[in-house]
Amino acid sequence: MKYVEPAWLPPPEQRRTDYYAHLRREIIEAVPEGCEVILDVGCGKGTLGRWFKENGVAQVWGVELMAGPGEASKQWLDRVVIGNVEQTALPFPAGSVDCIICADLLEHTADPWIVVANLKKLLKPTGCIIASIPNVGFHRNIRRMIRGQWLYTDEGLLDRTHLRFFTFQTIEEMFARNGMAIEAVFKKVDAGVNIRVLNALLLGYLRHTLYLQYIVRVRIMS
Repeated sequence: MKYVEPAWLPPPEQRRTDYYAHLRREIIEAVPEGCEVILDVGCGKGTLGRWFKENGVAQVWGVELMAGPGEASKQWLDRVVIGNVEQTALPFPAGSVDCIICADLLEHTADPWIVVANLKKLLKPTGCIIASIPNVGFHRNIRRMIRGQWLYTDEGLLDRTHLRFFTFQTIEEMFARNGMAIEAVFKKVDAGVNIRVLNALLLGYLRHTLYLQYIVRVRIMS
């Protein structure tokens, strides 16, 4: 979808400090046109869903683990479930959703393979999942590991609440195990000049270390 900056978007410094109110332009642009029903799993305060509602999406549903942000999202979204997606039966009809968004969610679950399997049941046959997943093979993380460092932080690649860690290969495998295939990849490049030059000299050997995060659009295999 084409991103349009909303007038109500708070200043950048406020956006950075409110973990549950992020508006992810890169997620919006990965969502295909024509979606009538979107499910945002990990919807936070509903900021992303609000954008979709104001830009023509008929129904936006949400799932949120934390009660405070979940309650706040109800003013924007049509239906909200507050609870753990791994433990809560979602009341949405099977085969009813055009697009399911899992923005930095799957790495927080104990069994993301089962989460994907359950979410897949909610998709229309032509529906898709948009997932953003950190790349544990990011070059800065590898350099720290070489030095014996694996330091958890409050957010980011080594967020202390991450339970699973992925490379692009394991992202592919997770969806393939559930009969789904990656249709498009939107990479978040966060590499300095030195590593990019070195990758070029090595004919792309380091290409999978250049990306802090992968955003993928995935569909059911025909």
